Amino acid sequence: MNNYEIGKTGEDAVAYFIEKSGCIIIDRNYRTINGEIDIIFLDGDEIVFGEVKTRRSYKYGRPVEAVDFRKRERITRVAKEYILRAKMYDTNTRFDIFEVYFNQRKIRQIKNAY
Repeated sequence: MNNYEIGKTGEDAVAYFIEKSGCIIIDRNYRTINGEIDIIFLDGDEIVFGEVKTRRSYKYGRPVEAVDFRKRERITRVAKEYILRAKMYDTNTRFDIFEVYFNQRKIRQIKNAY
């Protein structure tokens, strides 16, 4: 499997994980000129913007370490655009990071990551 396929598999696994937890997915791979959000879902009364990072090993560090300041800023900017377009002004928001450990078949959700 190449990196794209591993990333896609990780995103699919996270979508399944989210649905199994009782949340409702409202969008995946939401793109604008400013960037992309991997998964957007409702968790109770919160809209959650999720970033999925999949890794085969720890060779390049933990997956969460790839979500640096610039990446967080980009995701936040796209999330604001989404909220405006969807007219979800009064909805609580949250930003989660999902670490997918491909070889271990493990998902770690970091709620309120930033």
